[in-house]
Amino acid sequence: MVILAALLTVLVPISLSLWAFTILSFTYFGDSSGFRPISPWKWLFSILIPLYMASGGLRRKSVNQSGAVVGFLIGFILILSNYSFFCALAAFFIVSSKATKYRAGMKKSIFEGVEENTEGKRNWIQVIANGGIATYFSLLYTISTGFQERILNFSNDYNATWLSMAVMSAIACCSGDTLASEIGSVLGPPQPVLITTWSKVPKGTNGAISLVGLVASLFGGLVVGLAFYAGLFLSLTLPSQTDIPPQWPVIFFGAVAGLLGSLIDSLLGATLQYSGFCEEKHVVVDFPSDSTKHISGVPILDNHGVNMFASLFTALIMPSIALAYWPFPE
Repeated sequence: MVILAALLTVLVPISLSLWAFTILSFTYFGDSSGFRPISPWKWLFSILIPLYMASGGLRRKSVNQSGAVVGFLIGFILILSNYSFFCALAAFFIVSSKATKYRAGMKKSIFEGVEENTEGKRNWIQVIANGGIATYFSLLYTISTGFQERILNFSNDYNATWLSMAVMSAIACCSGDTLASEIGSVLGPPQPVLITTWSKVPKGTNGAISLVGLVASLFGGLVVGLAFYAGLFLSLTLPSQTDIPPQWPVIFFGAVAGLLGSLIDSLLGATLQYSGFCEEKHVVVDFPSDSTKHISGVPILDNHGVNMFASLFTALIMPSIALAYWPFPE
């Protein structure tokens, strides 16, 4: 709590300065400045809500101190950018924390040799790996829109809509992959299949998939899509004009992003992340040794690197899919 209090002493002046800057910019330059005044409520929420969630995460032991600080900063940035971004991220962290704690004892034995946090306590590296790409695209969104919420409309507001879908998809990817791993590992078959060869492999193998895991990833993305839509519904007056595309498809594309992100993560894990079976401990490990029998992959990326690259690729791919298949009223 001392660290969070120190952050407040830094971020409160920064947030107030941004508010003052946007007011002055709009006063002297009007709409041409690209920045509209930030609502006093928005800068207040950008501090209080992430602080509440970070302190709650510390109390529930779902994050450690470093994870709480980085999560606070990410939440601060996402709320200033767009309420929907933060709603999506909050939904992901709540659902993933619950999933991580689900049957944690069983998962501890499965992932004994793998660099995973099976007790549900996320550190700063895990928070950045799961929220860093979304934060990057949200900053680009802020530069493009000037702290404004926007209707999703590729035809009339392409840049803002593309970046919004990238942020949502990056978060949905992480949510889908987390649920696929956490739920699939305990409810899936004893031997899932490797995504590259479709051969049966031990539980805990990087790149292994199962039907249960794929359904869980779809649900993880769906939750993020629902939260994003809820943010749109609460922060904007959704138009009813016939020339404006419906906003509800973002829920569907969230589910697609969760599934796609999980598959990309599995493909990267099966190829660029090492998996081997330790014959001494009888568990899957993510590093080679004399007692390890190779299963798949090469030791190029660790789990955090795989998560970040999967999030990035999903964020880059999904806006084009949304653009191609978003229903537009005739």
